[in-house]
Amino acid sequence: MIDVVLDTSVLVAALISPDGEHARVLMRLLERPDAYNLVVSSQILDEYQDVLGRSIVTLRGLKPEADALLDLVREVAEEVVPKAIPALVYPDVKDKPFLEAAVYVGGVLVTNNVRDFPFAGVRILKAGEFLRFADAREGA
Repeated sequence: MIDVVLDTSVLVAALISPDGEHARVLMRLLERPDAYNLVVSSQILDEYQDVLGRSIVTLRGLKPEADALLDLVREVAEEVVPKAIPALVYPDVKDKPFLEAAVYVGGVLVTNNVRDFPFAGVRILKAGEFLRFADAREGA
């Protein structure tokens, strides 16, 4: 089983474009709980809630969908308490919980902003890269 951490940008993009590759990443995780484990921390959940309540979502009339997505994530994801990685410098300190969770579980981090995450021994992929990785792993 592969542990997967989703950056908030992936969830927002999945909401805005339900037929796009970000939504396909989310669906892959939800449809294959035998193969993928969605991982969050309390800090990640806080960030999800904050961003999914912002105007980028609400002005599009997607607040009900955002609330349902957040409820679903809380229901299916494994919540972990990762250890801090003090030696790394982050371009954006808000990214820290995502990388720490991925490092803690030895998983994959899926993001739109690969450059925002310093390498820490985990695979950091864009949505399309994750889908190709998953297809190769599943023999599709």
